Amino acid sequence: MATAAVLGASGYLGGELLRLLSTHPEFSLSAVVSASHAGEPLSQFWPNLADSTLRAQSEASSLDVDVAFCAEPAGEAMKQVPALLDAGTRVVDLGPDYRLPDPSAYAATYGQTHQDPEHLSEAAYGLPELFREKIRRARLVANPGCYPTATLLALAPLLTAREIVGPVVVDAKSGTSGAGSSLSSGTHHPEAALTVQPYGTPQHRHVPEMRAAMTALAGSSPSLVFVPHLVPLVRGILCSIYPTLADGAHPDRWPALFDASYAGSPFVHRGPTPRLSWAQGTNRCFLSLQQAGDAPVLFSALDNLGKGGAAQAIQNANLMFGFDEAAGLRQPGFGV
Repeated sequence: MATAAVLGASGYLGGELLRLLSTHPEFSLSAVVSASHAGEPLSQFWPNLADSTLRAQSEASSLDVDVAFCAEPAGEAMKQVPALLDAGTRVVDLGPDYRLPDPSAYAATYGQTHQDPEHLSEAAYGLPELFREKIRRARLVANPGCYPTATLLALAPLLTAREIVGPVVVDAKSGTSGAGSSLSSGTHHPEAALTVQPYGTPQHRHVPEMRAAMTALAGSSPSLVFVPHLVPLVRGILCSIYPTLADGAHPDRWPALFDASYAGSPFVHRGPTPRLSWAQGTNRCFLSLQQAGDAPVLFSALDNLGKGGAAQAIQNANLMFGFDEAAGLRQPGFGV
């Protein structure tokens, strides 16, 4: 049994981490950090965890745990990770601080100087289906963003097989929980209900992350046209992806290519056009290969708080500690 702490426990990702860790067979939740709820019982700000006896502490400086899950906004994890690593604690960062290997790219994307460039190069990009062996050896894992997870799992087999080139058009839809728990006018119910809102143009901040991961995977990244939309749902992401075929591409072979690429990956499923309800509450990504007229289209669906966030972070931690990759993560989706 390994001990675990959650930093940033009052946000939606933090709450999902706490929910999943509360029944995990290998990790014992030992500490909860939340400056805004310091001293409060966990069950007071997450009533769904009414059986917990833990109280939130204000900072991470006194932590003595095997793994820390950092579920904090940009700029926070990099202030704490060096001390955690020095203390022998392994870290899974659910924020963006270690996803971009180039500190100048981080500064350009997030508008602040990276305070821990020393550890950028050692962070493993935490998409297990693509970088599993690096994650197993890592003491610091950068959990991917939700949009990059959905996009990269759909495109990776085609990129590595040189079946597609740019531009690749990604039309993404996400529920409002992806914006986090902080109040904002755009995600206020009267603004977000009964409408669809495109946002993140001219370039969403996850695009540099996608390009960096594609380059690490295939040596280069095709040009991307990525447009996310906020839809009146709580959780879930559905991407409709329109790739440009490379010369000599064979879309008729793509189903076998996907099946071979994700053989042995328990959380990636290829099949019919997915519904978000299949993925909600799970660590699963559902992929589908379809034809739209004369052109192929890919569909990718997952839960932004699950496979796009907290559940994937636990999948990464399972690998880091040599546990069953699927430990604590086999929950079925809601179905409807």
